[in-house]
Amino acid sequence: MRIRPLGVFFAVILAATVAFAQEPPAPATSTIPPPQTTPQTVPAPPAPEPPALEPLPQPAPPPPVPSQIPQPTPPLSSVAASGYDRRDSLPNIYLADGRASIRLRKLIKNVLFESQIDYKFVTGDISTFLRYKYYAHDFTYKIGVFDTISFGAIGSHTDEFERVRGGLLLIEVPRDYNHRIFSLLQDDRLTFGDTTRVDNRKNNIYTKLGYQYGTEFDDQLNAIVGEKRGRLIPVLTAFRELGPQKFSYAAAVTFAGKVSTGDYKYAKVEVEGLRRWDVTPTSFIVTRAHAGTFPVKDDLCKNTPLTPLAECFSIPGYELFNLAGRDALRSLESSNDVSVGTNEFHLTNEYFIPVFRNRDFRLGAVHFNTAYAIAYVGAGNAGFEYRDIARTRDFAVDAGIGTETALTIRDFEVILSILYAHTIKAPDERKGNKVQFSIHTVR
Repeated sequence: MRIRPLGVFFAVILAATVAFAQEPPAPATSTIPPPQTTPQTVPAPPAPEPPALEPLPQPAPPPPVPSQIPQPTPPLSSVAASGYDRRDSLPNIYLADGRASIRLRKLIKNVLFESQIDYKFVTGDISTFLRYKYYAHDFTYKIGVFDTISFGAIGSHTDEFERVRGGLLLIEVPRDYNHRIFSLLQDDRLTFGDTTRVDNRKNNIYTKLGYQYGTEFDDQLNAIVGEKRGRLIPVLTAFRELGPQKFSYAAAVTFAGKVSTGDYKYAKVEVEGLRRWDVTPTSFIVTRAHAGTFPVKDDLCKNTPLTPLAECFSIPGYELFNLAGRDALRSLESSNDVSVGTNEFHLTNEYFIPVFRNRDFRLGAVHFNTAYAIAYVGAGNAGFEYRDIARTRDFAVDAGIGTETALTIRDFEVILSILYAHTIKAPDERKGNKVQFSIHTVR
């Protein structure tokens, strides 16, 4: 009888443990499903969000692109930066009468970096230029430094050289595509191998105010209103834009003073015009007229009459007008300052007759596109007095024939110009015969 209650007691304990042991799995099974259902519902909402976020970055990039384009476009398209010559934007090699010119240019946003090296094979003259040009919205400015060394004629003494180095600041303010105003401030330091020269170790500090109408891709007009050195002066003018109504001109006034380290005092006035005349639908004449004078200058040779006239004024020699050269009368002699003066004028005409135009004649890798035959004639005079340029006996007249051809070699466009010029009338010391050529490659 006693054993049975104990058995009942143990049976109750076992039943209770079984009951308590079965209760935990019930909540475990009841709690597990909720977390399984919640993660299934949580990822579902973010799934549609990525497609909604993807179109948002797509419209975001376009706004910066148009915002960057308008910044360079206004200055680079029509006004300030139009001076970035599209024909001469990447000149690789320029060969002319034994001279080679190599330019490297890099345009970064509104800034143009340029380096240039000129070398003359015959005389050994060498020039180097470094330029920084910034294109603003309404104007451009250029900062440049240069160093040029020129030697005397072949056979001259080795210590005869002329070195000019310095820096400049050139500001251009375009009024529109065809009208431009220029302001130049420049400092030149002169050194000569002949230490007895009057100009040895002197500084020329001057400022220039200029105005240009029409084409801005003509180096001769650009030299009048802006930087004079480092220009690529071609022999002929066929492949150039001349401006509205086929007419362009440039005028400038230069003032030099004995300020700071300056040693010269003078005023210079210079003007040049360029005009195209159509003779037939395919042939034309290009007329170029130039005139210049020094209304203010000091005479340094009143007590030394035997001094050469080119050294008798408070003007450095390179600033004097030269009647000879590819930018004036082609055939005249330029040595010993026989063709220079403080007063000068000249007129040249180039008659272009097409041999063929817009063709494709192939010779190996060379493609000949256009060729012109040219007849040239020029006249003018230069002197140190106003009455000198009116003397008919000192007038110079020359004429010549030549050709200009445009061809392509692979990716390069090549302009080849050749001209033979002969002096018809001039003082004996100015007479000459010359063959001039230039090879200009553009890529």
